[in-house]
Amino acid sequence: MADSTSPDSAMSDADKIRAKRLAKLGGGSKTTSPPSAACTDSTAANTPMASKQEPARSPPTSKSEANPFPQLGMKEDTASGKAPVQIKIRPKPEAPRPRSRTRESESLNVWQDRNMRAIFRVTLREGERRDSHGHSVTFLASTKEDLEESSQPLLLDTEILEGAITEAASKAPGGKPFEYLLSCFKRVSRGLRTDRFDGDVDAKRNVLKEAQRLCMSYCIFAVTMPEMFGEEVSPVNPLVDHLLQEPESDNGICTDFLTEATNRMAEDDGMKEALIGAAEELSRRLVTLDLNANYRNHVVGLRNLLRFKEIAAAITESSMWAPKHLEPQDIETQTLLGPFFRLSPMQTAVAKNYFSAPKTRDRNFIANAQNALRMTLREHQDQLSLLADTIVRSSPAARERLLDWFALCVNKNHKKRAMRVDYKTVSSDGFMINVTNVLDRLCDPFIDAQFGKIEKIDVDYLRRQPRVDIGEETKINADQKTSDAFYEKKADGASNFISEIFFLTVAAHHYGTEAAQERHSTMKKSVKRYEQDLVQMEGERGKYAGDPRYLARFEQAVSKYKEQIDDTWSMIHATYGVLCDDVSQARSMQFMRYVIVWILRLASGQNLPKEALKLPLPEQQPEVFRCLPEYFLEDIVDNFKFIVGNIPHIITPQQSEEILQICVTFLRNTEYVKNPGVKSGLVTILFYGIQPYSRSSSRGVLSDLLIGSSFAHKHLLRALMKFYIEAESTGTHTQFYDKYNIRFEIFQVIKCIWVNTLYRENLAKEAAANTDFFVQFVNMILNDVTFVLDESLSAFTKIHDLTVELAGPEFAAMNDEQKKERTELLEDQKGKAKSYMGLTRESMETLILFTEALPEAFTMSQVVQRLADMLGYNLDYLVGDRRKGLRIANPEEYKFDPKALLQDLVKVYLNLSTKSRFVDAIARDGRSYKPANFAEAARIMTQKVYMAPEEIHGWNKLGDRVAARCLEIAQEEEDFGEPPDEFTDPLMAILMSDPVVLPASKQVVDRATIQSHLLNDPTDPFNRAPLKLEDVVPDVELKRRIDGWKLERLDAIRAEKAAAVAIAAGAGVGQEAMDTTLG
Repeated sequence: MADSTSPDSAMSDADKIRAKRLAKLGGGSKTTSPPSAACTDSTAANTPMASKQEPARSPPTSKSEANPFPQLGMKEDTASGKAPVQIKIRPKPEAPRPRSRTRESESLNVWQDRNMRAIFRVTLREGERRDSHGHSVTFLASTKEDLEESSQPLLLDTEILEGAITEAASKAPGGKPFEYLLSCFKRVSRGLRTDRFDGDVDAKRNVLKEAQRLCMSYCIFAVTMPEMFGEEVSPVNPLVDHLLQEPESDNGICTDFLTEATNRMAEDDGMKEALIGAAEELSRRLVTLDLNANYRNHVVGLRNLLRFKEIAAAITESSMWAPKHLEPQDIETQTLLGPFFRLSPMQTAVAKNYFSAPKTRDRNFIANAQNALRMTLREHQDQLSLLADTIVRSSPAARERLLDWFALCVNKNHKKRAMRVDYKTVSSDGFMINVTNVLDRLCDPFIDAQFGKIEKIDVDYLRRQPRVDIGEETKINADQKTSDAFYEKKADGASNFISEIFFLTVAAHHYGTEAAQERHSTMKKSVKRYEQDLVQMEGERGKYAGDPRYLARFEQAVSKYKEQIDDTWSMIHATYGVLCDDVSQARSMQFMRYVIVWILRLASGQNLPKEALKLPLPEQQPEVFRCLPEYFLEDIVDNFKFIVGNIPHIITPQQSEEILQICVTFLRNTEYVKNPGVKSGLVTILFYGIQPYSRSSSRGVLSDLLIGSSFAHKHLLRALMKFYIEAESTGTHTQFYDKYNIRFEIFQVIKCIWVNTLYRENLAKEAAANTDFFVQFVNMILNDVTFVLDESLSAFTKIHDLTVELAGPEFAAMNDEQKKERTELLEDQKGKAKSYMGLTRESMETLILFTEALPEAFTMSQVVQRLADMLGYNLDYLVGDRRKGLRIANPEEYKFDPKALLQDLVKVYLNLSTKSRFVDAIARDGRSYKPANFAEAARIMTQKVYMAPEEIHGWNKLGDRVAARCLEIAQEEEDFGEPPDEFTDPLMAILMSDPVVLPASKQVVDRATIQSHLLNDPTDPFNRAPLKLEDVVPDVELKRRIDGWKLERLDAIRAEKAAAVAIAAGAGVGQEAMDTTLG
């Protein structure tokens, strides 16, 4: 046998390959090796396509030729008598031949075998462990046995590939058949991409495509039927681990794989289920992570799936997508998108990471941490936006299901805006803010500066089976019955995508961003209470100092309470950092511009913004506007209140115009809005807008607009005055305090715009044209000034009296409980004085401002007597005998300056001093008017206040006029005497001049009396029945009798005076004659 063996067969395969490689290095023969010798080795190539090489030399036929080393330049043993083989150096070719070309004589079967072994890293040689590149190979014993039994060559081809794949995957390293098959798929995909084939290109490409197809099929099997490879069914989808890796890494899910998977989905339900399952598993794994962890690969994994429209549409069909049975708190953990939107710096663990030991940190640290968390959140929200946008663009069905998920988020979270929120039963603020942010971004395509697509927002959307549930929402200006009747009338047609996303975004703002702002405010109040409680707890430490056991428990409780306080502060800083993201809020502002213009279009019926807004609004309110959810206006108010108050620099001039329009419109037409809180919020926006927002600016972001806008000139002052009146009764349990806050803010806005004289001119015209309205406004100013002055001065008197008492012997004789009671009463009065003194200064400033501009309005018959009485009472308090009670220690602590207050009162007197009706009213003040008070006030102003000489002169002149008029009135009253009871007003006990009958009680009172009463109380003073001034009936007969009585009295007085004069004259003449006679 040995003798008959040829030299080729005598050499081992390894020797042959080594010889051929060495021969190539030394210069090759033109003879090529047989195909069987060249390609049966599995190590011939590591990639699907073997590189094209130089033709190999044929095996040596002599001993000398069998030794390759002479060709490498080594000396041959000369004993053989053979001349050494010369090495021929070929010139370097101009361009190297492509390495990817195969051997020219290689058959398709051999090429196929070589590439299949390289792709699947398998071998049919039992002893072979690694290929030529060092990769481990798997011996396919069963496949080899099958080939031998069927007497086929030991070559791999597509005919037997399925069995080979099954066997190889069953022996996959680590028992991971999917990972093995995925790597095979990626290798065959790379081979297809190289596109470098010789010979029958189509046949070779078809081979690789079939290998790719089988790889994908068995990848699906590995996911859906792992038992096929001897694996137990795993609860974990094997796709997930690979989706979490870089797509182009060895084990990552690449684009080619997903492309092939997408192509298979139509014909293979298993692929669709596998991909949906992978997305679901990604979501479930992300539930356990937060922004502190490595979460990004989960987001990238889902994004890579969603890049393919078919996969995106399939994922939205998941049972986890938007199950309707979920509770609000479970949406962010049990829906497919929930865990992705849940990630936020407002999660407790993340907030604590950014703001550790928050009470020890300075402002710079907190500001830097907030900047850092905003950058992180922006990056994440960018990714969330990409996910949502990809789904929207994938298919109409997927887009509809995404809208369903957003609707689930807002509809399930109505309780987030309840009076008292149980935050364990609603979605988290961070989750809802992310939902709101993504919806804002989805609105970007139709939010243009020219409002070109605003007409596409369908006003009848809420009457067409809307996704947004508004059934239990409070409406802008309609009760539940009216609203239900309106929405029962269904509109025809279908809603477009713009309308769907618009209404969802408005709702998301209400339950997302605005709810978070509300909670931020609540947390700030709560943490202050916690800190006060902690101080009290610390004060009780001494009770437990004697018992180590109780002391340890006490320390544990204190430590836990401190931790709770720290956590709350961390959440406060994190929430504020998120809410003050100027990029997110600027986008929100752009959306709110659209909401403002859309609502104004709805309410006014005008084609805004193409037309200029005209006020007042129509008396007949559009039904569609009245039945809108109240949060349409509430969102605007809350959004702009926060932005104007915290980050006003992001507001653009165009946005300022719309802010002004919405505020003025619904303050000018307050009857359009039911909720006083919304209307007061409009005032707050204007108030925040005039506050300086930087050290370099003395004006607010809205100041210049309020001063210079022609729209504001026409409507702003009237709107503010109207709500000033309406704020008297807000209908809430805190209305007493609310009205002073509202009026304080209104007056600050008025002071800001008062520099423009055009406002004053318009105000005078309005006052002349609408007297009743101005009487109401003036009356409210008087009410406020009267109340706060009385409360302030009374509080100072009590402080004085209590201070004297606590320093005296009587206090020393009291028991501890009595002492505590009196001390607490003193502190209560001090707090009261501080509070009311601030209101007093503002109220007096208001009074001075308006009495100077509109003295006629303050001297009308309905109000002038009340004004004079109020001024006289407080003047007597400041300069009369009671002023001793105003001497208190540290008046500056309360910002109490009696001299400045006296000066304010005098200014009001002087503003009205030219009006004879005002002089008459002062003279008729029988309770407080004293000529000595005018003289004392003049002395104080001259010696201590240092008012201008002309002002003091005017004051003295007024005092003289009042004194003279007082004498005249006294003489008139003496002359008239007591009028009959039937002519006397039952409330004021004065002679009536214009008697009227009250329709409900049938009582007769003077018209001026009931006018003054109705300014503060719209009821009959005798039986509390509702009453309007136009309802009273003039008592013509009684007036005739009163006038007749007055004429009779005047005639009698004249007759008495004439007789007296005559008697006096006669007595004088007679006396003179008598004297003469006597003389």
